[in-house]
Amino acid sequence: MPKRRWLRHDNAGSTALQFALVALPLFLLIIGIIESSLLFWSWQALEGASVDAGRCAALNAPLCGNPTTSVTLTQTYAANAAVSRGLDSITASDVTVLTGAPAQAACGNSTASVISVAISYKYPMISFVPLPSALKASACFPLSSS
Repeated sequence: MPKRRWLRHDNAGSTALQFALVALPLFLLIIGIIESSLLFWSWQALEGASVDAGRCAALNAPLCGNPTTSVTLTQTYAANAAVSRGLDSITASDVTVLTGAPAQAACGNSTASVISVAISYKYPMISFVPLPSALKASACFPLSSS
């Protein structure tokens, strides 16, 4: 009997037990914050690349070529802009460039001549964090008349 009383008042391992109960939710919260921050950073990089490519194509810059005749230069420029921002797995096939009526519909503009550049990206996500892993960014610019 005296041994049971001694065990009842012994709390030497209570700190370790409390840490074990709190550590898992704490680490999951920290990992979730890091993953959501990286996801937001990736989306911002994608948005910046699509804006740069749209602006380049709208101004008919030599790097992007003429968007009404050939979109491959614009796609390559957008992919390179995304890669330079740290999104390594983006290729030109992930970039969609629209002109004419499809671009007007995508941009919500029915009167002006516009270009739309959209980039899709599959974010490599840790599987237990419930965040969207398919990112898409787009930009619309009026085409220059020169």
